[in-house]
Amino acid sequence: MSSTEEDRQSFFQLILEYTYIREGGRLQLEPFGVYLSHCFGHDGILDMSPYPNDVYTLLIDLIEEKYEDSRFIERRTISDWKPEMAYIYPDKVVTCIHPAALIGVSHDWIYLIGHELMEIPHPDKTSKYFEWVKEEWTAVHAFINGFHNALHTFHKDFDRKGIKDKGFSAFEALHLSMQGDISYDDAVKVLSGRHSTYTSAIQRIESAISSSYFLEAITLEECLISNCIYNYLHSKGTRLRRPTFNSLLREVLNGTRPTNEAVTSLFEQIDTWRVSRNKSIHGFIEARSNGLEESARSFDLLANETAVKGLDYCNAVVSWYELECVNFITHEFPRNSRSD
Repeated sequence: MSSTEEDRQSFFQLILEYTYIREGGRLQLEPFGVYLSHCFGHDGILDMSPYPNDVYTLLIDLIEEKYEDSRFIERRTISDWKPEMAYIYPDKVVTCIHPAALIGVSHDWIYLIGHELMEIPHPDKTSKYFEWVKEEWTAVHAFINGFHNALHTFHKDFDRKGIKDKGFSAFEALHLSMQGDISYDDAVKVLSGRHSTYTSAIQRIESAISSSYFLEAITLEECLISNCIYNYLHSKGTRLRRPTFNSLLREVLNGTRPTNEAVTSLFEQIDTWRVSRNKSIHGFIEARSNGLEESARSFDLLANETAVKGLDYCNAVVSWYELECVNFITHEFPRNSRSD
């Protein structure tokens, strides 16, 4: 392999590993423009590349026009600046863009890089906002698509971390409003109410266990787990005619087995727990029917163990749901995709 080809492959790998969102969720603007230009060079179309300074100025203008708030743009002096850094940071300053600003202008920014700076004709119909990036432009496409995915992943992680405090996921609320044809605010109310119900159920389960009301705890646990699975499946478009605990588990297991071993393992354990749940119910009847002290002790032991395990599974399933719900709205575009 020639050194030139090695350099090309090394650069492309660098693009695949590029860190778009850095400390505090900030985008460093100067290197973005420079690396984008390098991508055009890698693809042999450097003459089409917008100037890095124009890419820089376009985003600054969009932010200032939309927000009129300089706090979203932070310019930091580079204390350890060296002359060899001048091609990226000629002014010995790095410009950091706040994630809140990127939420509102990033799509327009990327769109206008192609259709304003590069003067590519605007599409005749609505399309993916970076449809101007041809897939045969290998490095340019990887860089822009990588930015799109990194930014949405960051926002989803931020959204997920705030669920416990807010009581809902903004992404799930957006999905519910579109799926249920209701307003976003109404969707927030639905999800906030559901979150409160989950929290109250966990507290009631804990109280039931501490008071030795094991059957009550087990029943609540089954309801909570079933509800999480049902809402997850419903968001995926799965409709069960007569959903039962068993059928819900079968359906979610079928969906997770090919893609996520850890989640599959969780629901396989819950399926085993479901059998213990049935034994606990039948054990209660048997213990009370026989009236035997030994039978009653066996029931109490099994019911206690089942209730405690069920609480762990409830917490695990709620955590799993919170992990998944932000992804009900997908952000990755399939190759050669167009939106009508």
